[in-house]
Amino acid sequence: MTSPEASRRARTAVLATCGLYAAYGLLGLVPGLSMVRGAGLVAAFYFLPGWLLRDEPEVQARYQVGPDGPIPPWSWRALRWAVGACLLVFPPFVLGFWWFYDQVCAGDLRVLAPALWAEQMTPWAGGLESYLERLCRGHSGGFWPESLRLPATWTATFGLGFVFQVVEGLFAVALAEEVFHRGYLMSALEERFPPRRRILGAQIGVAAVLSSLLFAVGHLVGMAQAARLATFFPALVFAWLWRRSGNLWAPALFHMSANLLMELLLASTFRA
Repeated sequence: MTSPEASRRARTAVLATCGLYAAYGLLGLVPGLSMVRGAGLVAAFYFLPGWLLRDEPEVQARYQVGPDGPIPPWSWRALRWAVGACLLVFPPFVLGFWWFYDQVCAGDLRVLAPALWAEQMTPWAGGLESYLERLCRGHSGGFWPESLRLPATWTATFGLGFVFQVVEGLFAVALAEEVFHRGYLMSALEERFPPRRRILGAQIGVAAVLSSLLFAVGHLVGMAQAARLATFFPALVFAWLWRRSGNLWAPALFHMSANLLMELLLASTFRA
């Protein structure tokens, strides 16, 4: 039976997530605050969980959101899990990416039929097709990219731009999001809805699905585009890595690597 404390923590985590994204969205209506609200969101991802659990240091440690700071303890095992996940997931993903845009940019939208149908019932109707139309203007028209093109942000400042992208992508995006959504939100939900199924060696259940849904919906706040709901699927992989490795660095490193791979694929597949 779920304890009252577990129910309270889960309820607080969901309300904190919704409130945080609502505040982020409202600040977006104020001109000139884009950098401030972005920095505020990252800070909240790191520090809000520890503050909400300030009287429960043992829970902070279990969730890896404290008590000695917001950065999870480093783990070489987590690094190995992240590398293994990249080697396993990225090759088929790259082929799937090229196949998808080869079909879509040739005008075959059958693979998107469910998404387009669902989008028609939202305020963003037509947005996905408009986005793909703009993107596909730079498509070569074939399955394979014409060449490997590095993103402009990577080659800036004599190549130091890539270093900046790695540091920013890890600490301002991936790790911050993993600390909040997997370390805090998912862990709190798991205590309310304990996982009852083992998938590939990791206990995964309703909490992983719910936290991934909130993660995906949260991405709509930054950019109201239905395609961003697709982040639900990598979020499930992040959730699995968190539980399989036992350390938040595994999903954070995989998350950062996936974002960098996506930048490289977009730059190589579509001409600017």
